[in-house]
Amino acid sequence: MQIRIDGEQKFELLGDAEDVLAAVGAVNEYLRGGGRAILSLVLNGETITPENMAKRLTGMPLSDSLVLEVGSEALETMIETCLKELQEVLPELPEACRSLARVFQGDRPEDGFDPFIELANIWSLIKRREMLIVTALELKLDALKIGDAMIAEMHHDLNVQLEEAADALKRNDCVLLGDLLEYELAPRAEQEIKIVNLIQEQASAQQG
Repeated sequence: MQIRIDGEQKFELLGDAEDVLAAVGAVNEYLRGGGRAILSLVLNGETITPENMAKRLTGMPLSDSLVLEVGSEALETMIETCLKELQEVLPELPEACRSLARVFQGDRPEDGFDPFIELANIWSLIKRREMLIVTALELKLDALKIGDAMIAEMHHDLNVQLEEAADALKRNDCVLLGDLLEYELAPRAEQEIKIVNLIQEQASAQQG
């Protein structure tokens, strides 16, 4: 397998990696030794996200036909940039969910279709940024809690609600969509603020 880091083939995979995921782990260790972190992964032209990395790469055998392109960034810079983006977006997210809920509960619910797609994209961006930080810091989501709830469970529950909302949109079920936005997604947006604050504490502890 060819491995290119920031466009250069300067990394040699030593030892016997059992699959592509293990190879990515070796690249991660190499980068962390230089104070850098993985910013992006592209395998044979396919973008691999932090969310689907384990599922996509576990058990995939190494092959000469595979080309793994890795983008990297200084660890502290990446974390700082991601946290800044999250802190800019998250404070407005709960009210954005409630405002959109009122549109779906109003006389012209069709006006909410495009804004909902934009909102779903924002949610996706938030989760990608969080996972970049979590992966870079090697945090365990099932070991971090907000109150009595583990962050891993909160992420799972959020994904379930987003999928239900997307399904309601496909079925033009505006009543359900409005309810999900107001009573499920808006409170979870408020939870995300707490999650990011906790992640920032973890980042500060590691960097301090």
